Amino acid sequence: MAGNASVTPGRWIGTGWEIVKADLGNYILITVMALLLAMVGTFIVAGPLIAGLFISVRRRMLEGRTELGDLFAGFNLFIDAFLIFILLSIFALIGLVFLVLPALVVIALYLFPFAFLVDRKLGFWDAMEASRKLVVQDLLGWILFVILLILLNVLGLMLAGVGVLITIPVTVGAIAAAYRDVVGFAYRPPEARGPVIIP
Repeated sequence: MAGNASVTPGRWIGTGWEIVKADLGNYILITVMALLLAMVGTFIVAGPLIAGLFISVRRRMLEGRTELGDLFAGFNLFIDAFLIFILLSIFALIGLVFLVLPALVVIALYLFPFAFLVDRKLGFWDAMEASRKLVVQDLLGWILFVILLILLNVLGLMLAGVGVLITIPVTVGAIAAAYRDVVGFAYRPPEARGPVIIP
């Protein structure tokens, strides 16, 4: 685990956009499916769906292709993904009780548990601890990254709400790009079927 790359939020968000732009139609469809399933299944399926989004983005980054079925692959990690989502929600709510800054700190500290879960196959608590130990090395830089991601999605909501169909996968792509740079993917495809997008 590297953990020593500098925090470069703008570049990572740009990479997230390049990933989504390369297959915009599929990513909009994946996001629509995820939002509809989250509305039906509520918080119970939110964690596995987020894991599925990471699986989809990681495949695009490593293999140069997008598969709609990857969204549902997150359900193979159901228990750990569910527990990560529940704990993050509780921690963030506790942070909000103490105003906005503590909530931002919590979100920043636990920016990568889904990435560690998907890529390193860590259990829910080990994934959360790996994220915390990584982020604490440059907490202010990661908080800035979180703020920019939040603003990006607020902009998406302002665009009649439909903008989030693009900003959500861009956000996942940006976090995945940050994980790639700072940690490095453990998974390598046996045969890349297209060019890797990340610069």
